[in-house]
Amino acid sequence: MELLQKVRQRLVDPVFYRKRVRDLLRLGKSFDDEPKEHSVDALGKIDRAVVFVAHPDDETFCSGIICELVERGTEVTVLCLTRGEGGPTGNSTREELGRVRSAEMRDSCDALGVSRVEFLGHIDPTAKGFRLFAPDVSVGELSRQVLPEFENVDLVISHGSSGEYWHPAHLLVYAATMRSFDECQGPGWLTFLARQPEHPMPRLVNQDDPVFLSLDVTRHREKRWAALSSHASQLSLFAKFAGGRAEDCVDLVTRENYCLRQPINRESD
Repeated sequence: MELLQKVRQRLVDPVFYRKRVRDLLRLGKSFDDEPKEHSVDALGKIDRAVVFVAHPDDETFCSGIICELVERGTEVTVLCLTRGEGGPTGNSTREELGRVRSAEMRDSCDALGVSRVEFLGHIDPTAKGFRLFAPDVSVGELSRQVLPEFENVDLVISHGSSGEYWHPAHLLVYAATMRSFDECQGPGWLTFLARQPEHPMPRLVNQDDPVFLSLDVTRHREKRWAALSSHASQLSLFAKFAGGRAEDCVDLVTRENYCLRQPINRESD
């Protein structure tokens, strides 16, 4: 019965068809999986950076590069689309879950040295069976909302082109960021979880995003675990990703790969 429900929901989900088409197109492609750079220093001086994600805990997917930037004196802002109200509540109400998860994200960002955390005020929809949803905001509206944040920074970091595991809210963030860059020509743009054939959690990888920057983040292990462990309400999900303990998400992932969507335009400074 559960399998039948899953099949029915997949067949009416447009994201399911996007994924299948992308999988087919990838069969005829070849990729150069050799990173071009291995240090954020290759990007030049970065005074201000914005990390734009969909949910509290998504910032942990790029916790290593946040540590690298903060070490270099970069002022890092994290923008979060929702407060994560749509996740499993346990015995909490949606409102309580949103308060818990936003507090967890602030603790996580404190551990990483983030200067500012802003929630954009969009409600995280609940899943219906096996189908996930994005907040009720258009790509254009969201792009206009975040554009002022992008115009005064050197670097933007966001979800990748397949939303990691095809989460509709991740895809919305990616699309809105791409739309913003039609008007915002100064900053660079990196997307996380770019191609990495040997990644220990391959279902999280954006397989169509060629790697540009590959960072060894081993030395940031303690800060990365402090950030991830701040998300106590979500640790079971990360344990599921890792196929073991939540802490394995840190211990297994010692390298972060990034796709360069747009280089920094130094001439606009």
